[in-house]
Amino acid sequence: MPTVGDARMWAAEELRRVEVESPILTADLLLAFLLDYDRVRVLTSIKDILPDEIWSKFQALVHRRASGEPLQYLTGTREFYGLDFRVTPEVLIPRPETELLAEKAIDLMKAWPPPGPIFVDVGTGSGCIAVTVARHVPAAVGWVLDISPRALEIAGANARRHGVEGRVHMVQADLLSCFLPVPCFDLILCNPPYIALDDCDSLPSVVRDFEPHQALFGGRSGLEIYERLIPEAAPRLVSGGYILLELGSGQVSEVSRLVEISGIQVETVMDDLQGIPRCLVGRKSAGVQNGQNSHHRGRSTFRPD
Repeated sequence: MPTVGDARMWAAEELRRVEVESPILTADLLLAFLLDYDRVRVLTSIKDILPDEIWSKFQALVHRRASGEPLQYLTGTREFYGLDFRVTPEVLIPRPETELLAEKAIDLMKAWPPPGPIFVDVGTGSGCIAVTVARHVPAAVGWVLDISPRALEIAGANARRHGVEGRVHMVQADLLSCFLPVPCFDLILCNPPYIALDDCDSLPSVVRDFEPHQALFGGRSGLEIYERLIPEAAPRLVSGGYILLELGSGQVSEVSRLVEISGIQVETVMDDLQGIPRCLVGRKSAGVQNGQNSHHRGRSTFRPD
């Protein structure tokens, strides 16, 4: 029977042969997943005999990864902002660049006056944004929306995993249409589908063939969700409230225009580590008020229409 070290080297060679990125690290993470170890324990257990059942499962996972299936779907987990999130093929795999949006939202929410901010995360997927901000801002209360009931199940599981299920409320909805068009949110957060359908063939196969297209593609232009969401967001944002939107490459000018014509001022656009404008922060002018400010609203009675 192979040792952990033998299995590790076999897998690394299989993955290297088909040019999988970081083959040794991938082998270690798959072994750690199956053995319920951390990577350090894998590395200190290389002389241990691998049980037959684990060896069979490991071979199957390596072959699936070699065929292109994402590592995160094989292990069912992805780290985001220092937290582990459950992920399945029904939800987008959280990206490091989305941490920009979560970090900015946390900074804004921590400075919010009592009783704390009410936010909505539109198209939540795994719930990584909503759960992260709720975990870091105990006073925050959030609404978590997705058109996919399966995605909401995953988001709910992640909320329970991180102990915030009492402060994030799951609603199956298409964007913000389930809420009356009156000021009700202090912050509106969204990482929308923003890849143009015409760019489908240019995507890496690990993305194109395995991640949910509903969470990837924003119509022919990549802008269709922004064009629907921003007009819906403006009347539902309180005076002085914020909208935070993740952007695709080359979209900053058009999305900024859509935000500005909706009556929301673009305050800043943050670049990711590659220098791509990635997160737009807009604020509704303190002089614009279409209804009662959320801090005077009974939070316990706030419900979608």
